[in-house]
Amino acid sequence: MGWQAVTLTYRATAPLLLGDHPLGFIQRTRRFIPGWTLWGALTATLTRACFPQADGARYEAVGAWVANNLLTSYAYLLVKDQHGTEQVAAPHFEDGRWWYGPLPAAQFEARFVTSLGQTAIAPESMTAQTNTLHETETLSAFDLATGAPARWQFILYRQIGASPHQQINSQVVETLAGLSWAEVLAALQILTVGAERGYGLGRLEQESAVPPRPAGDNTWPVPLDWNDKDKVLRAHVSVGNLDGAHVCGRAEAIPWRWWKNTPDADGKSWGPGQQQSVQCFYVPGCVVKKEATWSPVVGQHGIWQKG
Repeated sequence: MGWQAVTLTYRATAPLLLGDHPLGFIQRTRRFIPGWTLWGALTATLTRACFPQADGARYEAVGAWVANNLLTSYAYLLVKDQHGTEQVAAPHFEDGRWWYGPLPAAQFEARFVTSLGQTAIAPESMTAQTNTLHETETLSAFDLATGAPARWQFILYRQIGASPHQQINSQVVETLAGLSWAEVLAALQILTVGAERGYGLGRLEQESAVPPRPAGDNTWPVPLDWNDKDKVLRAHVSVGNLDGAHVCGRAEAIPWRWWKNTPDADGKSWGPGQQQSVQCFYVPGCVVKKEATWSPVVGQHGIWQKG
């Protein structure tokens, strides 16, 4: 039992819409790809690649396997600093300002954040309801300052030689666990992430992959993007998993809603929207205080938890 990790770099070929809390009539986008968004992309891509005629239950089984055996970090844009060195644009607080990698937030947004106005149109009358026009942010497929393609990077963690954490369809386990690294990476050549995928948004094409390296031998992998010196969070962390006295930064409430393809034992919960909850997390960019002994591992959906 153990974990291996591969660092993947993707090139955006379409804008990305990664839902965030709205601001008035502006539908905002996150500046990074959360782990749960990557989990959905991996689940959909692997299901289509390995089970072309899969039904909903098969998607659910693949999703459960991915959530426990094929984890990811969060994905961040790659940008160059003033010396030409490429860095991930991970959020952090420095000199009284919010930064994304080597760029102040305002400069990062000027280079990568775009927006468009939109509304729903009634086809029979070609009209829209009053006050429904809104602006939607997207992350550009290219650097607006240089014209270079936008490139994303994240770490893919795979559990080697272990049984799944929960009971999952045996055919799914046998098929997915039997894939080599080369077969996994071949299946993930193209990912579609975020919202409005049906309109062509969110398409990423694999550009490179770093050879596998060890990522721990415990139940969950050690995050390779955790720096024990600066202790900046690179993923969400549940407020229940990290004492507030030991962290500087902000938290956000995230509403969760997910689909079930099988009923609960009481037979009452079935279909979309039946499973939902609201959880509070420290956001990426928060800093764990130097004196704290807390160190993370990568949990389901890329969310960090106490190791």
